[in-house]
Amino acid sequence: MTRQERLHLRNEKVRALFNQYCKKHPQWRTDAIIEEIVKRVFLSPRTIEGILRGEGIYGLSPEPSQQQKLQL
Repeated sequence: MTRQERLHLRNEKVRALFNQYCKKHPQWRTDAIIEEIVKRVFLSPRTIEGILRGEGIYGLSPEPSQQQKLQL
């Protein structure tokens, strides 16, 4: 498994955890949910925010096969 694939799986896990906590604790603020995720995945709160917002390198990029189709 390549590094990019591992990072992609990690980002998916962070998004899934965020959705789980939102459903389980709808009364919690976003920063409280992020703090709980920090305890589970050992990332900084800012990194988790970037993943959730899809900022910069954490953004969702199309699959390589889709990129080739777009270039045609």
